[in-house]
Amino acid sequence: MKKIMLIVPSFIKGGVERVVNTLNKGLKKHYEVFVVIYHKPIEYEVEVNLVNLEIPIGSFSGKIKNIFYRIIKLKKIIKEISPDLIVSFMGSLPPILTLKPVIVSIHSNPDFLPLYRKILLKTVYKFPNVKKIITCSCGLEKSLNNHYGLKNTKIIYNPIDLNLIDQKLLALKPFEFDYILAVGRLNRQRGHDILIKSFAKSSLKNKVKLVILGEGKERQNLEKLINDLKIKEKVLLPGNVENPFIYMKYAQLFIHSSRCEGLSMVLLEALACNAPVIATNRCEIRPYEVMENEVNSLLVPSEDVELLKDAMERLYHDRELQIKLKSNARKSIERFDIENIIKDWISLFEKEYIL
Repeated sequence: MKKIMLIVPSFIKGGVERVVNTLNKGLKKHYEVFVVIYHKPIEYEVEVNLVNLEIPIGSFSGKIKNIFYRIIKLKKIIKEISPDLIVSFMGSLPPILTLKPVIVSIHSNPDFLPLYRKILLKTVYKFPNVKKIITCSCGLEKSLNNHYGLKNTKIIYNPIDLNLIDQKLLALKPFEFDYILAVGRLNRQRGHDILIKSFAKSSLKNKVKLVILGEGKERQNLEKLINDLKIKEKVLLPGNVENPFIYMKYAQLFIHSSRCEGLSMVLLEALACNAPVIATNRCEIRPYEVMENEVNSLLVPSEDVELLKDAMERLYHDRELQIKLKSNARKSIERFDIENIIKDWISLFEKEYIL
């Protein structure tokens, strides 16, 4: 069998990591798959060959040294495994700097990257060994084309495993009380602070609780905001959970208040769970490929506390609208099932790289 190497910094419970874990399960039917990570934690069960280079992040100066360590170790492991194709996720720099042929997969809005990463996009990502840049949405591809001069791009959407989700939805209801749900890393880009402010202003705080699943560096800031708004008893931050899908199934509303990003995994998954969704959409990289206002979701401008509050109150009280959105949710994302997305990757590998 041909060998495929997938490189991702770690296997924490995040959106891109979940994409890689879903992909390797589909690709292993066609190729010998190796997943290479730089460091722990490993929070997903990996069903293919896993190689941990054991180079943690470290301090800022440590990060610079680690780039060189990672390049050296990657070159060594590439020589040992001799993969037919290498795919690097999360815009990881070391795979490119090995100067080995590589496909780079970018999932995040580059406008939220630090300046040095934007400079790298305009320079290093144009190296001749970068054979293709994969994006997960039309808006992200447009941004890379127009703002960063990257033309060698192709869209392959994020996969979701509908069979796995269906199995997870057989679990018990997570709470006895009614709740509104958000899922995503606790960072500024995800806009959880906006959601908390909207919730605090709304009448819903007297009817339901707000549950935000995920972990990240903004936890302390979010906890302070919750305390300052005097809604500590109304907001739960349980961290990462093993089965977020069962939370989505029973949520009164699913809110995605991101300031801006590519095509969010949790949005696809919430729709797969038939959750009534509210999502933000004011940025060039919009979720238009899947989100249809008043059809399978309500779309509101990002960073607008008042309009998000209004949308939450409207959808909560409008049962007819809830039923409509839920009835259209699952069928709107069936094209993103892993079986369909794997075909796109195989087509890329075999038609463009003659594997």
